[in-house]
Amino acid sequence: MKKLKFHLEAIIRDRYESASLTENEVREWLLNMQKQDILKVETENDYWEDIPQDLFELFKTNIKDKNYEYTIAKGHLWLEMDLDI
Repeated sequence: MKKLKFHLEAIIRDRYESASLTENEVREWLLNMQKQDILKVETENDYWEDIPQDLFELFKTNIKDKNYEYTIAKGHLWLEMDLDI
């Protein structure tokens, strides 16, 4: 199995409200995230704007297991996670 680092970008709220989100609010949003909420996903060698359903399910599992790091700026959420592929 190979470990890949994924970078995911999504719009979480408007640019003025997003800075005031708590960690629990971000986690709740991520748990309820839909596939269409994702703007793009990148790895070192790949790029998706419409991600495959199987990959989305892997993201959701990692989110439930709290295996991610994130930053928020101006309404955009950047999520980083490692997945075993």
